[in-house]
Formats: sequence, C-alpha cells, structure tokens
Amino acid sequence: MDKMKILVTFANVWKMDNGQSGMTINYFMYGENGDQMISRMDATGGAVGQQRAKCSLEASKREKISFVPGIYEAKMGMKIGSDGKPVLTLEDLDFFSRVQILPEQPEKK
Repeated sequence: MDKMKILVTFANVWKMDNGQSGMTINYFMYGENGDQMISRMDATGGAVGQQRAKCSLEASKREKISFVPGIYEAKMGMKIGSDGKPVLTLEDLDFFSRVQILPEQPEKK
C-alpha cells in the first residue's frame, strides 16, 4: 500500500510466557507536513482531536525506532477486521525526523 508519515509516541518490546514476542507502538497520523496535527479550536461540545493508534509489530522492528517522539515514514497495509470492515495496518517504518512539542509562542508586535 502507500507510505505515510506518523508521529510515534511510544514503543515497547513485549514477551509472553509461551515465547511469543512483539513490539507495541502507539502513534498518530501526522500527515505529509504535520497537517493532521494542527491544533484547532472547537467549542461545539462534541469529540475533538485525534485518538492515538496502537499496533503490534515483530520485536525486531524495535531497532528501527531511534527517537521518540519522532516522525517515521510508515508502510501501511490493509486487512479485513473481525467486523468485515477494512482496517489500516502498520507494516514497517523508517525514521524520518526528530520532534519537539512546544507551546505556541505569542506573536511579537
């Protein structure tokens, strides 16, 4: 499928008693230039913002995670979920850029 930029906020390798292992990744859709992460005001009282996505990859992918939070170029795929609907899945990722999350600075007049 396509590649897209994601903002990785957490990664951790896990191992079960039966020997299975993997890595949990929490991320947000970032957009090509951060357009998915632009802060927007919404006083309607409904849901706002973006929920984080969570997936599990093979533990060997941990070596590709260097900086967190960080922007990664993600290879995305598609599978059919248990409800019969298509689900976007993270298949692979490569480091793109470090990130600093800072408060907006007031404009100087």
